[in-house]
Amino acid sequence: MTAARRPSGPGSSGRATGGPGPGRPKARRGRPPGGNSDETRQALIDTALRHFSERGFASTTLTAVAADAGVATSAVYYYFDSKEQLYEAVFLAVAPHVWEGMAASAGDEPTMLAGLDGLLRGRGGRRPPHVSAFMAGMPTVATLHPELEHLLEVRTKLQDRVFRVLAETGLRTGELTGLSVDEATEMLRAFVMGWFFERHFKGAEPDDNVDAVLQAFRLMTIGAHQQAARKPSSRPGKDRT
Repeated sequence: MTAARRPSGPGSSGRATGGPGPGRPKARRGRPPGGNSDETRQALIDTALRHFSERGFASTTLTAVAADAGVATSAVYYYFDSKEQLYEAVFLAVAPHVWEGMAASAGDEPTMLAGLDGLLRGRGGRRPPHVSAFMAGMPTVATLHPELEHLLEVRTKLQDRVFRVLAETGLRTGELTGLSVDEATEMLRAFVMGWFFERHFKGAEPDDNVDAVLQAFRLMTIGAHQQAARKPSSRPGKDRT
């Protein structure tokens, strides 16, 4: 399962695919000689994913990405005007698959806790190498670079599908009470994303504390139920003397 904007920031199977954002035309500074155009672009995205996740945005260069992908630097500029545009292409290749896979998985579960269990254990799809590191660093990169700031809103909308599904399930089954769908969505976002970032930066194994985290959430929801049960009715005409 936001570093600097709002309390909101967790793969898919196979290789990443994607393209530049709406209204962002591809660069054309000289067609790379020979080879398959789609394969070359894909190789650049795959290589850039690894560089951004291992080296960070600032230390990644288009020259190094091109060399590692086995193409000339001019080939990068045929597809991408800048490093920012390449970063956006990587994000759009990765993030929708990550969150759409998790939304589908959460929607298949009969209870909210079952959906959370699958989400935390990564049953929404296997992630290619470097995806988690890229996703964890993305909010900071987007915040520091105005050209990428719009990706934060894209990320939040992708997350909303997952956490709203869980919230609606929890309210329907009675696992959550006393909250609106929006409130429950934000609570789940904060809970899951906080766990994701702590686990990622600690370098913990994916399943090493999931049981404890789920138990903490169970206790939290039990406490909410008990508090709601003790709350006196405020309906007019119902004097509880």
